[in-house]
Amino acid sequence: MKYYFAAFCLLLGSLLPIEAQTIRQIEVSFPILKGKMRLQGVVSQVAEAPQQSPILVLVTPPQASNRDYVGFFKALSDSLNRKGYTTFRYDNRSYSDTLQGNQLHEGRYSMHDAADDLHDALAFLKSDERFASHPVGVIGHSEGGSIAIIEASRNTEVKQLLLLATMGVKGEHVYYEQNMSRLTPFLKWHSYSENNLLRYSIYRKAHIIASEPRDKQAIKDLEKEIAEIYQRNPSFFNSSYGVQTQQEFVKSQTEPFKNDARLLAFIRYNPKEYLQSIRCPIFIAYAKNDNLINYLEHQKGIECALLENQHFNFFSIAIDDANHSFEDQEGYLPLYVSVHRKDSTLDLGQAFTTLLDNMTKWLQVSTN
Repeated sequence: MKYYFAAFCLLLGSLLPIEAQTIRQIEVSFPILKGKMRLQGVVSQVAEAPQQSPILVLVTPPQASNRDYVGFFKALSDSLNRKGYTTFRYDNRSYSDTLQGNQLHEGRYSMHDAADDLHDALAFLKSDERFASHPVGVIGHSEGGSIAIIEASRNTEVKQLLLLATMGVKGEHVYYEQNMSRLTPFLKWHSYSENNLLRYSIYRKAHIIASEPRDKQAIKDLEKEIAEIYQRNPSFFNSSYGVQTQQEFVKSQTEPFKNDARLLAFIRYNPKEYLQSIRCPIFIAYAKNDNLINYLEHQKGIECALLENQHFNFFSIAIDDANHSFEDQEGYLPLYVSVHRKDSTLDLGQAFTTLLDNMTKWLQVSTN
């Protein structure tokens, strides 16, 4: 009698829609830094998930973020669970640092540090008998996508790679683009030659950092270059940044780089170097009203890097009326406007639904 009841329960579970089945929330922790620190996370699993169904690991950018990632990963995880997919999301190292009483320092950890943590997260899944039989996919958003790319380039355990609004060109180009976008409102107050001198200073900062892999030497080169740029038009820089001596100006322009491992790694990052080593299926999604990056430039960057290496197993889409977080947004908001947005909660609507629909369709095809 017990056998028939158990068989009936299994049959009932297979017939129920995913929404009606129980989703288990399994709290876990795993070691990083060779056991010196542990990160906390949660595996969200449909109770009747097939043994060979993938576990999708969600990766945030390096700045302090818990597993929910301003609600975006919580919404994505819940939606994927309802579609029958198991997810794993965790509090990143920067956030976990603050829980241990350390002062928040957004620049302490780079994308490479975060990639090492992701590597340890994947190793944990493979070492735990509850999850070891499941193949693993990785979902990265924004700079989290760069982290996912780095890990997928060196770890064949990554069977699926999903990149959401991810850098597809060199970091030095993105640094220049984002800085110029923030300065746009102020350019109208200066002449063309003054604006171009400002552009040149931003360009040179990014190029020097990207060209010199040694941090201390890069800063020295940068200090020398900034001093020479200042000497070209001291009155312009004093009117733009406040009255400063040359030494004070050089310090103000170079000091932010000295203790910012994240920014240095960001500027030096070249996705092409890593994409050439990846062979797993890749899902690529961008938002057409993205204010942080030029979506078309980055989408083409990743596509061309893959095609150059004859990697044809990828799907690429750009979603209408969506911003960087895949919220509904009609029309483009410049970066200098959107960075001042006060509401930190996400408003996920049709754009997010479109992203999810395309993602789950691709997962069905790439998993089979």
